[in-house]
Amino acid sequence: MSISVVFVVKNAVKQGYCFWESLHSALPFADEVVISEGFSDDDTLKYIRAFLERHPDIPISVYQDKWEEKSYHGEVIAKVSQRAINQARGDWVYYLQADEIIHEDMVGHIKKIAASPDYNSASFPFYHFIREWKPCEDPAYKEAIRMIRRNKKIVLQGDAWNFYGETEPMCPASECPKPIYHFGWVFSKENVIKDIEHAKIYENVTHYQEMMKKACSTINEEKEAYPLTDFDDFPEISKRFLGLPSYPLPEVL
Repeated sequence: MSISVVFVVKNAVKQGYCFWESLHSALPFADEVVISEGFSDDDTLKYIRAFLERHPDIPISVYQDKWEEKSYHGEVIAKVSQRAINQARGDWVYYLQADEIIHEDMVGHIKKIAASPDYNSASFPFYHFIREWKPCEDPAYKEAIRMIRRNKKIVLQGDAWNFYGETEPMCPASECPKPIYHFGWVFSKENVIKDIEHAKIYENVTHYQEMMKKACSTINEEKEAYPLTDFDDFPEISKRFLGLPSYPLPEVL
């Protein structure tokens, strides 16, 4: 059974998403990769093209999809992602977000799910790293579906944080040997940029106007790196940037 990895990305460079490592972490189980690029106004597309050049042996397709509309809870992300899923051809879809890294110990588990006739979806536990280099103790969600059987009526929920529909039977998160590592808000220097970018796609602007005001007053401030903790179970591919205040772009351009 084949697995399509679906990856949606926009302005990953200026927001400090670990998109390069994120894509790499999915290659060991990907039969194809579908990348939806949102007409970024930074160098994101250049890096995506560089990624393709370095992996000519893997079927990777890239197309651009404009993020036009705002939405109350950021549902535009789900709409763009759903269109990308519709481009996939595999029996299974693994939906990978640009700030998520899959631990190398998860590869066998993901392949096992794809080979099993018993499931329509799979839920995964998450480690969220928010402003410090250890997992958040009280995150917004502790697990979410990231893998679905493609021919079922399963659609993305909210701002693409989860799936709903014909997800049962579902492989439970408790069977996973490792969690998904979510690094989206750990780099202190890019967090204010994320606040500004997110405000562009949400209609509940009162909250984001407050964040934008704060962001504009602090965007030029130098911020110290948050020290690493004694947590030592990071994916190997993430160790290039651990403990840094800003995501270091790969030297590929």
